[in-house]
Formats: sequence, structure tokens, C-alpha cells
Amino acid sequence: MPRPKSLKSTIPGIGRILRHFMPQIAKEKHLLVLSLLALVAETAMRLLEPWPLKFIFDRVILPGFNVHSLGIEALEGWSPTAVLTLLALSLVAISALRGAAAYGSTVGMAVAATRIMADIRGRLYSHIQRLSLSFHTNAKSGDLITRVTYDIERLREVTVVAALPLLTNTFTLVGMLVVMFVLNVELALIAVMVLPLFALSTMKMSTKIQKVARRQRKREGAMAASAAEAIAAIKVVQALGLQDMLESSFETHNKKSLKESAEAQKLRAGQERLVEVLVAIATSLVLWRGVQLTLQGSVTPGDLLVFITYLKVAFKPMRQLAKYTGQIAKATASR
Repeated sequence: MPRPKSLKSTIPGIGRILRHFMPQIAKEKHLLVLSLLALVAETAMRLLEPWPLKFIFDRVILPGFNVHSLGIEALEGWSPTAVLTLLALSLVAISALRGAAAYGSTVGMAVAATRIMADIRGRLYSHIQRLSLSFHTNAKSGDLITRVTYDIERLREVTVVAALPLLTNTFTLVGMLVVMFVLNVELALIAVMVLPLFALSTMKMSTKIQKVARRQRKREGAMAASAAEAIAAIKVVQALGLQDMLESSFETHNKKSLKESAEAQKLRAGQERLVEVLVAIATSLVLWRGVQLTLQGSVTPGDLLVFITYLKVAFKPMRQLAKYTGQIAKATASR
């Protein structure tokens, strides 16, 4: 099977993996659906978080407290302290609900992924047991062990450690961009100017990470095979005095694997720092133009507060997207 060359081809590769394991995934469909619903609820609560503050700025602080300015008949006759207490409690409630939804989606997805990977590991082990003797004669036992343990763990990592946060962050980013465009198109366009640069840099960096990860994966397979075969034939190794030669070979592979791992870490760190710069540029431009529009009366201070909050929160997923796409690229190298 040809190896994917870029992030663009990595995503279809993940699709093929999911289709291949669909029978195992289908067994956990109810838990996965509940986890997805919790994920949607988490996104909705995250979108609501800055709105109590906007309400306080636009309807309470700036015009001076007036219950009629709130536009809520049920609050007629409430004191300023009572209204502010209600808004403060609503902020706490939104955060608590978001935390509960995040807990549900994370735990649900983790449990489902663990069950699916355990089933897949069992199927893989059973399949290896039934392969022909000629296959086992030519195959390296250490490499097979790595596939049963390491590769399955990388698939679990894609699902729990990378794919779930990636999905959460994508939902959050899309939702916040929609709200931004509803509030003010000009400021929203300024905010999204950095997205093409982010997409291009992520695709380029993911390609490099995947190449490094593939080399590292082969190196670790060779190390595992060398160690397993040496231990299995330890009597012969000691009888012939081959310890130094085997140790030298293992150490060579080990150092190269360490070097490739460090290279992958540097690539991921570089991508995350680039995203930090892009986020700072977008925030500065939105703040600069947003204050002008606020002074002109085109947007309210509360709207600008929502924009800045969304930029801080929505572009946090961009930083994490840089991290998680790298993890996915690394994990797909195990295929």
C-alpha cells in the first residue's frame, strides 16, 4: 500500500482505517453517539461563556443600571446586586455544564476507544497465530510484537489523545467563527485572515513529521526484533561471545531513534510557536480595528469583549490543532 505523502492524504488514510475497523466501532455506537452529544453540548457551553460579561457591559454598566434596559420583564423590580448576582451565577453554571459535558465526552470516547482497541488487538493476535510457518520463518518476531503492542497503542492515541481533542477544537472554532460573523463581518474577516497561513503551515509540517515518524517506527521495529531474537537465543549469544556486537548494533539503532524523536519534537514545537505568532497578529488587528468601530458606535464594548474572548479561546484550538495533527501524522505512520 502506498504511503501517504501529506496531511491531505493522511486524512483519507485515517478514513480507510476507520472503515476497516467498522465492525468493532459499530459495537460501541451507542457510547460513541452519547459522547458526540456531550461534545456538542460542551461546544455550545463554550460559545455561551462570554455572553454574561457582554450582557453586564452593554446592558448594566455602560448605560447605568436600569431594569427596563435589560429587556427581561421577569427582572422588573430587581436590584442591581440581584441582577449581577444572577449573571455571575449563570457564568458559573455555564462553566460547570461545560466541564460536565467535557468529562462525559472524554470518558465516553476513552472507554469506547479502549474497548475497540482491545478487540482489534485480540483479532490481530489471533490472525498472527494462524499465519503460515513460512511467514513466521521470514518475519521478525520483535517486529510482530511491536505491531501487536506499539501500533495498536498508536491507534488508540489517535482516537483518544488526538482525534477527540481535534474534533472538539474544530467544533469550537467553527462555532465561534459563525458567531463572530453574525456580530460583525469586518472583524470576523480580520480574525480569519491567518487561517490560510495556518492551514498551509500545518500541512507542510505534518508531512515532515510523518516522514520522520515513519523512519522512527521502522527503527523501533528493528530494535524490538533485534532484542527479541537476541534474548530468545541468549545461550548461543553468550556461547559465541556476541554480546558486544549485538549491543553495538542495538545502540546504533537506539541513537538514531532518539535523534528522529527529537527531530519530530522540534518540528511540532516550531509549528506551535508559529501559531502563537499568527494568533498574536490576529488579536492585535481585531483589537485595533475593534476599538475604532466601538468609538464609531458600529459595535458595542460587549461585542468587542466577545470577539477578544473568542479569539483567545478559539485560537487555542489552533495551537492544539498544530499539536494533534502532528500526533495523527505520527500515528498513521504505524499503519
